[in-house]
Amino acid sequence: MTNLAEFRAAERKLAQQLAQLENMKQDAGLQRELAFNDELKALIKSYGYSARQALAILQSAE
Repeated sequence: MTNLAEFRAAERKLAQQLAQLENMKQDAGLQRELAFNDELKALIKSYGYSARQALAILQSAE
């Protein structure tokens, strides 16, 4: 495959992946997960814990 053909194939693949990413960004479930993730990180940080420490606390509560 020539360099130009490889470039065009990569360009098409990138365009497909960008379209997929845009579709995912519009998903309400993903939006909720992203918001939850951001809020959880902020909460963990506000208490001065690391993610590993917070996970250990949650696992010990089972």
